[in-house]
Amino acid sequence: MKITAIIPARLESTRLPKKVLADIGGSSMLQRVYQVAVTSLLFEQVIVATDSELVMDHCIKNNMRSMTTSVAHQSGTDRIAEVAEMVDSDIIINIQADEPFLEISNLIALVELMKRKEVTIGTLAKKIETTESLLDYNSVKLVKDRNNKVLYFSRQAIPAQRDEPYRNWLKNESYYHHLGLYGFKKETLIQITKLDQSKLELAEKLEQLRWIENGHDVYVSIVKSESFGIDTVEDLERARTYAISKTFTDNLKS
Repeated sequence: MKITAIIPARLESTRLPKKVLADIGGSSMLQRVYQVAVTSLLFEQVIVATDSELVMDHCIKNNMRSMTTSVAHQSGTDRIAEVAEMVDSDIIINIQADEPFLEISNLIALVELMKRKEVTIGTLAKKIETTESLLDYNSVKLVKDRNNKVLYFSRQAIPAQRDEPYRNWLKNESYYHHLGLYGFKKETLIQITKLDQSKLELAEKLEQLRWIENGHDVYVSIVKSESFGIDTVEDLERARTYAISKTFTDNLKS
C-alpha cells in the first residue's frame, strides 16, 4: 500500500503566531517534524501542505516538498485532503507541524494500524497517569471498545465513576489521552471533509466527533509514550531547552 505523510502547516496560530517557523536548536519546528517523517522510512513521500508563501519559501530553501493549499480551510484535515486528492496514495498520515519531537515508534504504530483492512480512520492514545491530566479540559480523552474502536472522544473525564471521588478514578479504571495523530484511507478522508459540522463536534470543539456521528469508525492504537505540542511561548522555551539536552545526550551516546 502506498503511504503518504502530509504535514498541514498554518502560519497564523492564534496563541503563537508563526510558530512552525520558530527556531529550535538551529532548525525550524517544521524542519524537525519533516525530518522525523523522512527518517522513519515509512512513507513514499512527505509533503508540507500550507497556504503561506513564507512557509512555502522556507520549504523550498530547506529542500522540503510542499504544496500550496486554499486559505479557506477550517481545519488541518481539510488542508491535507486537498493535497491527498492530488497524490497517488492509499493511506494518508496527518502529522502535526507543532510536534518537533514526535517519536518514530508512534508513527510505526499508526501505520501498522492503518494497514488493517477494516481500519479507514486510525489514531493513537496513551494511558493517563495523573488526575491533573485526567481533569484537564485541554487533554482530550477517549473511550474504546474491546476491539480498539473508539466509542467517544471528550474533553471530560470519561467514563465517570458516579460513586467515587476523582482521586480514586485512576485506581479503578483505565483512562486514555488522545494523541493528535491521524491516519486515513484516502477515500474516507475525502468523504469526511464533505460532511457538515455536527452537534457533538460543536459542543466539544472536536472535529473527530463529526466522523463518528456520521457513522465512520475510528480505531485506536495504545502507545507508551507521547511527544509534546507547542502552543505557547512557554512551550517553545521548553522545546528549546529539551533540544539542547537531547543533543547533549545524543553526543554522549555517540
